[in-house]
Amino acid sequence: MIYKILLSGKNSVVIDEFYNHMDNGYDLLSSSTIFRDMVKNLELFKPDLYVYCLYNETADDYAKMNEFRRHIEKAGCGFAIIGSKEECDTFQNKTNFMADLILAKPLTYDVIRGNIYAYMLDRDRKKEQEAAAPASVTAAPAPDPARRKHVLVIDDDPLMLKLIKEYLHDNYDVATAVSGKIAYKFLESKATDMILLDYEMPGESGPEVFLNLRTRHELDNIPIVFLTGVSDRERVKEVLSLGPQGYLLKPIDKEKLMSVVNGALKK
Repeated sequence: MIYKILLSGKNSVVIDEFYNHMDNGYDLLSSSTIFRDMVKNLELFKPDLYVYCLYNETADDYAKMNEFRRHIEKAGCGFAIIGSKEECDTFQNKTNFMADLILAKPLTYDVIRGNIYAYMLDRDRKKEQEAAAPASVTAAPAPDPARRKHVLVIDDDPLMLKLIKEYLHDNYDVATAVSGKIAYKFLESKATDMILLDYEMPGESGPEVFLNLRTRHELDNIPIVFLTGVSDRERVKEVLSLGPQGYLLKPIDKEKLMSVVNGALKK
């Protein structure tokens, strides 16, 4: 499904970057910050998400957005803001308009794309749940302490998958997937106790897969650890900003791998 995103705000640089980095998989339209244009484009385009790009907002801008809030609510679309953490915090404090999604930069556009995609998936699922009749609730079976723990490894490199499986197979049941798509298919019918996820993959990136997995309520308590070949301090901070249970640097050291997996699964 292609989601429709309507962009507005005074930060033309960010709007241009959206067109440069986000056009694949999203239907984009930008609007001027003139109030009547914002309302007209909202009504005609019918976006799934309205993204307001923050830059040097004034008291008049905050007042305008407070007024615009009722049009967003009427349209039933999501509302996101993007800017520095300070700009996002100020917007939230100065308006009565609480954003559904806050994109506080610096963030790469892979992470931004993943955050938006995860938000839209979660929003769609909530709509489906609201439309469906209440289902009967059955008690979950008690965990079997004798059962071997299961680890799912997601990495586009078959050699890396083979290596990690060799390291873990004496102590854990291990399944592997070369993409997020294959991992989702696996998780439709099988359960896992932990996920090791490559941060940098072609197509759907590690952050996108991570955020998609985190929208699945049955995986709420499943630890996810990133595998990354990047040791740069800023990139590591970027990895951790998503909230994984940890990360491992490539090339993978067996002792460190076992320590992280044992710790996450309390073996």
